[in-house]
Amino acid sequence: MGKATQRRTMDAFNYLAVMVSVVVGLGLTQILAGVGNFVQIRRRVKFYWLHGVWVVLLIALHLHMWWSFWLLRVVTDWTYGLFVFVLIGPAALVIASHVIVPELIDGRIDVERHYFDTRGIFFGMLACAGVWAMFIEPLTGVRTFFVGFRMLQVVGTSLMIGCAILESRRFHAIATGAICVLFVIAVGFTRLHLGQIEPRL
Repeated sequence: MGKATQRRTMDAFNYLAVMVSVVVGLGLTQILAGVGNFVQIRRRVKFYWLHGVWVVLLIALHLHMWWSFWLLRVVTDWTYGLFVFVLIGPAALVIASHVIVPELIDGRIDVERHYFDTRGIFFGMLACAGVWAMFIEPLTGVRTFFVGFRMLQVVGTSLMIGCAILESRRFHAIATGAICVLFVIAVGFTRLHLGQIEPRL
């Protein structure tokens, strides 16, 4: 790739990254503001440990998505449709961020009830982001679909679909623990360094 072509590629990437950063930033702002509000009214809130774990996980997923976006800097042929597809993942996280934080209503706030009442939408959005993540690399030409890392995404997305469908507290606890382990493995072995794709053992 010549220097002029490389410069144009990076200019396009930097231009499009602005919109992605705005969307990801919006999701982080929503969830962090929600946490701050909950701290202020903590005496009226009946907290639930699974909800707390997912708040932390959702923050980590936002950071992970933004960190992984650097891989797309090598894409040379950007189209309008591809750009719209790239925004689906961040948009799904923004919706999930809005759903996970209960409204600040008068009286006592039951976070556990909110968690299970909104599980379909919340985990549905996360599953949507998971499917998006599986196809973003093949569609942009970064690498093929059939790589070992894809299995982690398939398992994680399947667990999120299960959480969206099932109300079993035991299943949610086990699935959440498994997703935490998968996330640590994904970051530790294939995303620890900026732009990393293959495991560094």
